[in-house]
Amino acid sequence: MRVVAVALATALVLGACSSSDESATTATSTRPRADAPVTTVPGSPPLAVVLGDSNIFLATRELADALAKAGFTPVVRGIAGSGVKDDATDWVPAARAIALARPAVVVVALGTNDAGLATDVQAFPARADALLAALGPVPVVWVTHTEAGGGRAPADERRVNDAIRGLPVAHANVTVLDLAPLLAAHPKLLGTDELHYGARGREWFADQVAEAATQTVPA
Repeated sequence: MRVVAVALATALVLGACSSSDESATTATSTRPRADAPVTTVPGSPPLAVVLGDSNIFLATRELADALAKAGFTPVVRGIAGSGVKDDATDWVPAARAIALARPAVVVVALGTNDAGLATDVQAFPARADALLAALGPVPVVWVTHTEAGGGRAPADERRVNDAIRGLPVAHANVTVLDLAPLLAAHPKLLGTDELHYGARGREWFADQVAEAATQTVPA
């Protein structure tokens, strides 16, 4: 794996307000279009795109800063309440738009909101496959989240995370950033709702994502 040189970059930020910790961001849109075109300047650092739910939205600044410091041009798109259950409206259209920009790596942090209903848990593997098909052969890092509840059934969270852990079997371009065990060992990284990252957790999360993206970029 090559080490990406540190460079300054700007982030295209699209978010959706979450019910907790809205002070973490100044975005005001309630449901952005995740499929907005991605444009980059020729000669700019390699593009790293992050797609996800409210944890991505709330950590937009931290993610953009960490990825820029790692030598990427960051694009962060988080939509509160979304998951691969929303592929048709959010993530397949986003994936198609993003694929046109030929990113160096795409980080996907979706699954938490797919653990709320048994039907969504069951459908998660097929929906994840559909999103990956839309992204194409680009290197993808898929991130797991807590299995301790936070309003969801832990067993369903584990089923979703296990499906994520199994993605590399059928998708050679996918690696998994398995944060669930680390969150179990350090639960205070999450806020009082046991679902969203706290201030320290957002910084930690962003550093984990940036490190995984750096390790995934082909030499």
